[in-house]
Amino acid sequence: MLSNDPLLPPDPIRPYVKPTPENTHGGKTYTPTHPGLFQVDFGPRDEGEYSSRLIACRDFSPGEIVASLDNASLANEKAYSSVQFGPGVGDHLELNSDLLFMNHSCSPNVMMDLTGQAEKWCVRALDKGVKKGEPLTFFYPSTEWDMAQGFECHCGASDCLKTITGAKSLSLAALERRGGLSEHIRMLKERQLSSEGR
Repeated sequence: MLSNDPLLPPDPIRPYVKPTPENTHGGKTYTPTHPGLFQVDFGPRDEGEYSSRLIACRDFSPGEIVASLDNASLANEKAYSSVQFGPGVGDHLELNSDLLFMNHSCSPNVMMDLTGQAEKWCVRALDKGVKKGEPLTFFYPSTEWDMAQGFECHCGASDCLKTITGAKSLSLAALERRGGLSEHIRMLKERQLSSEGR
């Protein structure tokens, strides 16, 4: 899918302002974008920062759609908040919903399903499903080839990669092991391996 796909608008259909403890009076005036499905947990202060995350409000079975990306819009540029949806430089979207608060995990419980046309894109539970009260997490390199901002991972998974910079620096096996690998990342990885003669 190309970044100029007319089905992905340049602006969100519904305005979205990222909720913060400050603009929601410590979370007291926060209204979830997907009531009954998930909500933001702003978390306690940790060294002056909030450790926010997205918490499931109910169980999700393996393969079940958690939410559609029905308010996504084209991103002006690759950023920490954007999600790559295709192989092109400009193929990034903004979620424009509380899905923005999904954190990374090297052992994720959801994936970004970016298969087919934009109106079908969604977040889907992986094989282990999601239990009520669990944070929703996805494996960032499953959609990101070369991240705008790499980071040190502290997800606690037994096979944690420790440093997350994108799919470009990982083996195909390491990517596939986590599940939910996007078609554009598989294509870019196969292209990379072919150019290296592997």
